[in-house]
Amino acid sequence: MKDTSVFSGRGAALLPVLVLMTAGLIPLPLLTTPAHGAETGPSGGTGAASTAVTAPTSFGKDAATIPEERPAAEASHEADQDVLSYWTHERMAAAKPLDADAADDPAQERPAAADDGDSSSSTDPAGTTEPVAPAADGGTALPARTKGKLFFNGYKADNVYCSASVLNTPSRSVIITAAHCVYSAQEGWAKDAVFVPDYDRTQADPDPVGVWTARSMRTFDSWRADQTDYRNDVAYVTLNDGGDANKPIVDVVGGHGLAWGGGYVFHATIFGYPNNKTNPDGRGTIHSCVRTTEESEGKVRTEGCDFGFGASGGPWLYRYDDATGLGYVRSLTSLWRPLGGVNRGPYFTEAVKTMLDATAGD
Repeated sequence: MKDTSVFSGRGAALLPVLVLMTAGLIPLPLLTTPAHGAETGPSGGTGAASTAVTAPTSFGKDAATIPEERPAAEASHEADQDVLSYWTHERMAAAKPLDADAADDPAQERPAAADDGDSSSSTDPAGTTEPVAPAADGGTALPARTKGKLFFNGYKADNVYCSASVLNTPSRSVIITAAHCVYSAQEGWAKDAVFVPDYDRTQADPDPVGVWTARSMRTFDSWRADQTDYRNDVAYVTLNDGGDANKPIVDVVGGHGLAWGGGYVFHATIFGYPNNKTNPDGRGTIHSCVRTTEESEGKVRTEGCDFGFGASGGPWLYRYDDATGLGYVRSLTSLWRPLGGVNRGPYFTEAVKTMLDATAGD
């Protein structure tokens, strides 16, 4: 997290705050207030242009732009063995949450409406794609394992992670996460990315169905142009075949549907790996929270979940079914304001669906 405070005419007023910060009495994220640019771009309704690149690695693969019309058959689906070998259980356990400029601006906030947990307050989306269960094993229905951790490096000296979830798409290989997890103007595209469904460090095997390496990454062009507008903070990562069974990920874990448009108010079940949660440690075990969302500055927000760093990219699921483990991703964790435990995410317009359709050739 960068400290964006500067000494100017109010420098003297900041000195007592900085002294308290140094003494450990004020968390640094409370002082970070990234500017929010003009509310334009795909989620603001002005376009849906996006770009995909081959997933870069530290082992000789660059982030090369993928042609828009490339047939999917031209893409290799083989797992990247160098990246798989790199991500040992020890490296995964030591990975830190991505420390991005993702602390929300208190000046933008207003009190949230009371949440009574009543799903009848939800508004229907304008459109959806349908979720799908994992492929049956010998006729037996398998549990969905659609939420997990996205590990990567390349932004910092140490390995880092975000949260992500699997979508049902024709390629059966796409996960959705926050754009700030895969691209920054300062550092470029994230390297050596892998997705681990249902990651749980409290278990003897923290990756119960295996590890999938990234084949490509796609974000809105407007996000790459302006990373202060979190309404465009959405990315897709297309995965190689992988896991213990060496299959497309949806075949093994299932996939959520996508929901877009409609009202800003919906009953959301939110998942992620927030590092500020304990018992169990949120860095090692997934957490969930149920809230009703509301509109805020063209985004959706919740108050009280208080999902900190590491939860970025985790799904906000509409009509989540505990029995099947499936629902419709209608937003994702993008911003966190520690004061009040506020999280905000992008409002999904049809542009988010258009970008998902574009992953067919990735």
